[in-house]
Amino acid sequence: MTDEQTFEQTAKTATPRTVEGVYEDGVIRLAAPLDLPANTRLRLEVAGELARVRPAPRVRLGAALRGRVEALLLALVLLVYGLSRLIGLDRFPIYFFCDEAIQPVLARALLERGLRDEFDTLLPAFFYNADKWSLGLSVYVHAMSVALFGVSVTVARATTLLVSVLAVLAVCLTLKLVFNNRFWWLAGLALAAMPAWFLHTRTAFETTMMVAFYACFLCCYLLYRTRAPGYIVPALLFGAATFYTYTNGQAVMLVSGALLLLSDLRYHMRQPARIKLLTAGTAALMAVPYIRFRVLHPEALVSHLRTVDSFLFYDLSPGEKLARFFATYGYGLSPAFWFLPNETDLVRHRMGTLGHMPLFLLPFVLLGVFVCLRGWRSPIHRAVLIALLAAPFGSAIAGIFVTRSLAMVVPVALLFALGFAQFATWLKPRVAPQLLAGVAGALLVLYSIWLPYTALRDGPTWFGDYGLYGMQYGAPQVFGAIEETLQATPDADIRLSPNWANNSSVFPAFFLTPQQQNQVRMQSIDEYLLNRGDLSPQSLYILIPEEYEKARNDPKLLVAAPERVLPYPDGRPGFYFVRLAYAPDADRLFAQERIERQRPQQETLMLAGQPVNVTVSRLDSGRPIDLFDGDTWTLARTLEANPMVVKLEYPQSRSISTLTATVTSMDCTITVTLVETNGETRTFRQTYTDLPRDPTVALQLTGGPYQVSAIQIEVLKLNDGDPHVHVRELVLE
Repeated sequence: MTDEQTFEQTAKTATPRTVEGVYEDGVIRLAAPLDLPANTRLRLEVAGELARVRPAPRVRLGAALRGRVEALLLALVLLVYGLSRLIGLDRFPIYFFCDEAIQPVLARALLERGLRDEFDTLLPAFFYNADKWSLGLSVYVHAMSVALFGVSVTVARATTLLVSVLAVLAVCLTLKLVFNNRFWWLAGLALAAMPAWFLHTRTAFETTMMVAFYACFLCCYLLYRTRAPGYIVPALLFGAATFYTYTNGQAVMLVSGALLLLSDLRYHMRQPARIKLLTAGTAALMAVPYIRFRVLHPEALVSHLRTVDSFLFYDLSPGEKLARFFATYGYGLSPAFWFLPNETDLVRHRMGTLGHMPLFLLPFVLLGVFVCLRGWRSPIHRAVLIALLAAPFGSAIAGIFVTRSLAMVVPVALLFALGFAQFATWLKPRVAPQLLAGVAGALLVLYSIWLPYTALRDGPTWFGDYGLYGMQYGAPQVFGAIEETLQATPDADIRLSPNWANNSSVFPAFFLTPQQQNQVRMQSIDEYLLNRGDLSPQSLYILIPEEYEKARNDPKLLVAAPERVLPYPDGRPGFYFVRLAYAPDADRLFAQERIERQRPQQETLMLAGQPVNVTVSRLDSGRPIDLFDGDTWTLARTLEANPMVVKLEYPQSRSISTLTATVTSMDCTITVTLVETNGETRTFRQTYTDLPRDPTVALQLTGGPYQVSAIQIEVLKLNDGDPHVHVRELVLE
């Protein structure tokens, strides 16, 4: 019996089942899902006329874009997208940020170490970036471009840009293959026209790669859901790429994965054993690097949340934390954050007075949300809503910023195209959909072309703060000038201020050769003003304006006329190249200042239920309360005293038997001197070496407990180098 005869025989004997639906814009939309096995044959009755409707055959992705018009449309989208990003790629954004430089630097080091990181871990899942584990797969992607083309601003940014093209292809394919949307190409143009996506695809930030991989994950998952179970494997691979590329990608995948698993559970359970086994095996394999990382660095997650100042560690009740989360999360979902100018994001992540997304997209996006809510029983519409909900989730744990929530561009692009299709359907009797799409496409193309025009013309002066708390402008310009100086004077000694950018110590490794790096030191002028250092008139000092003025006004220094001044984009002086020397009476002035600095700080703190007079060596970071607040993340650092001396005077005696101290990584000697209520003095001392990172040590006061009226604690740092003593917590029990 043939397939046709089998179908006819089954149709005659099967119990009829009626499902309501509507034919709209070339698509049959059912009021409720059928929940049938894959490749089930169907018979559709339309207006009394019997017609056979078979499930769509499997279509190869290459064949899905056949047709000259569709090929031209895709070519147009990619051309507009590529040109709008490539033009002036090294000139906008006007900064080259440390988070851009660190990835090629880590990638080159990874290749030089035989695919091992600085901790000698082979093929690490994540990499340490200044103060947290925030980099992962993006470093491996940059390793390929570094191996082929070396290290440069253009190569670093072009690498990210190339990966970002995957997002354009993914949203277009999702709309064409899954939603059968005639206006699939508009989603690609919408992505090209989003200022937030435009800005960040022109950087080497890892968040851009994460978003591109997430768009591919969503596309492959929906192909698995609608076309063939085998797509679950690439879906899992792209999901893992999202997870391992950027820390906020972990939250995006956690929410997306959980909601997609639960909402489509019946469909997953109907898959054959082969697909289930393949899915489980792939997922387990993708989890191995993370499990290994958590074993090697169990403190990484808490440390990261602390670093980004998550309110989870604030002194708030659970209810207050939940309220804080939902308020922050709601802002991350709000059109106000995405479509209107905001003051929330740092200036270097904004494009002047533009919103993160064009306001003219908003009506169609909202209409797209309506379309998906109306069809929420449909797994494909439900998935778009899930992506929308997942995008700001991780950011809401700390604070909504566009870099942390950038995955929002994917569902917004899809919603725009779905909303536009609905709008065109409503106007179809009056206006041809093709005409509307042509007008919309032309406007998006013009806007996408205008973005690089305005960015390159006006972007350098959008914001007037070019320093540490603003644009952090100057890395390519300063190091270009340094290279010129070193070429003209091969034995030059250059000392560059680090105070104009975050983690500026990474820039020499990015811009300079190893030999040149030996001739450049990152040093602040404060190092020479606090204590007399090796200030040499033969050395060339590069100072930012604030430091230049401080040096000129300090009587301990003699400042020669600048040999060169690099201007900011608005024409103001940005970096001064000067020679410095100490004044003849500098030693006398240093001695006077040292006497003043040696005076300790005094405060009255509530400790153990009573007001305690606390005297601490002068601090330049943190406060005395940070030593006793029960939080090992807060830190008190001495200005220059070693040892740090902490004296506590109690109005009422208290019992003491143990001192527990948490310090930063160092060898140290801790001395505790007790003044008992009877006037007797006791001293306890212990030396600690070869300690782990940020250790906690306990000094037992043998023979105790003691009733004391005063305690003096000294923490002596034994390591050479850094003159500061860092103490996180002191606990007396």
